Amino acid sequence: MDKLKILIADDEKPARKKILSFLQNIESDFDLIESENGIETAEKILNEKPNLVFLDIQMPGMTGFEVIEQIGVENMPSVIFVTAYDQYAINAFEVNAIDYLLKPFDKERFAKSLNKAKGQIDLQNKRNDAVKDLLNEIKKDKKPIERIMVNVGSKYSFVNISEILFVSAAEKYVELNTAKGKYLLRQTMNNLEEELDQNKFVRIHRSYIINIEQIKEIQPWSHGDYIVLLKNGEKLSMSRRYKDNLFK
Repeated sequence: MDKLKILIADDEKPARKKILSFLQNIESDFDLIESENGIETAEKILNEKPNLVFLDIQMPGMTGFEVIEQIGVENMPSVIFVTAYDQYAINAFEVNAIDYLLKPFDKERFAKSLNKAKGQIDLQNKRNDAVKDLLNEIKKDKKPIERIMVNVGSKYSFVNISEILFVSAAEKYVELNTAKGKYLLRQTMNNLEEELDQNKFVRIHRSYIINIEQIKEIQPWSHGDYIVLLKNGEKLSMSRRYKDNLFK
């Protein structure tokens, strides 16, 4: 398992120190962060993205349950509730908590809870890796599209990919620019970029994808940016962020 980032959320400093000491005595490498109220806890979950949270229920600003409500159960990392009040146990498991530590707890009970969390996080990571591998295999076997159906008035027709000079972003659409005309397509630049032949079409700007066969020359501009001049006289900006796509 990769290095775990753990957030210890408790308004009582001695309680945080106890969990810190337990974690520091375990032969594992953790990235440890702390918060002392509900508002700070929500912010650190969003910004630091911990794998696991030891979450006190009674905190100023927001309770542990209010933190989860604000973040959303589906967006929460793994949670182990830590509290002095056992009446919250049922509620804790209703929001998919891994475990529930009732104060005061000893090292053995803490270790059992931590091991349970590590096991579940490791299992989830393996599932995520399997899904990523599957998606990569699908992308690898996927052939580039050869034509795109476009809407012209009340009719539909096809544009062959070889006819496209460049693609430009147009709010919620992309615009296919050809020698015959321009066609709006309800698609995102990122999705279309994945569907096009990467050996023939290159992203040169967040707003432009060009057909490299249509390039006449590339002119240095300013601050590491360039101007790409196409054979039809069109001039497009190429930003520093994307220049390696073309120069490689």
